[in-house]
Amino acid sequence: MKVSNRLVLPLAGAVVLAVAVLGVMFWPAPSAPPAPPAPVPTLAPVATATPEPRRPGAPARQPVPGPPAPVAAASTPEQPGRATVVPIGPGDVVPEPEVSNPSPQVNDPILPEKPQTARWKLGKTERITTLLTRDVERLEQDRDAAKAHGDEAERQRLDTLIHRHQERLKSLHEELQKLSDQAKSEPPEQ
Repeated sequence: MKVSNRLVLPLAGAVVLAVAVLGVMFWPAPSAPPAPPAPVPTLAPVATATPEPRRPGAPARQPVPGPPAPVAAASTPEQPGRATVVPIGPGDVVPEPEVSNPSPQVNDPILPEKPQTARWKLGKTERITTLLTRDVERLEQDRDAAKAHGDEAERQRLDTLIHRHQERLKSLHEELQKLSDQAKSEPPEQ
């Protein structure tokens, strides 16, 4: 009997599902839940022993390691809704009480936007042209490095990017020419 390939996956899934259901049904029931831990009694602080005076020339005695000294457990509030009061120690800073209606914050005045004159546009366009020229130079160096490594795909990608940047630079140079003519005929800024 040969099983078709179309039936193998559904049959395997049915077997896994059946095993999971049977496993859940026959799994042993959990034992009784553990009893809650007994409350820890509050211990009094342990007095420390004073060191014995040493005789000159006698070796120093090392304390015998043992269990750590018990520490007083932090008490929890007996009644819900009551806060634990902690005494203020030296160097503690008492926080200021919250104010229900604080005064509004005074912000700095908003300065009016400077007019976007031809001089302003010329300066911005010059800055963009400078950055784009620097970017083209960097891309040309990267292209030469890719060509030296024999990475033809990277060289072609960089060639395309350089070509696009050079076209944008050409349009920026034309725009710079127009803006410089407009800036010459514009009155000076105050």
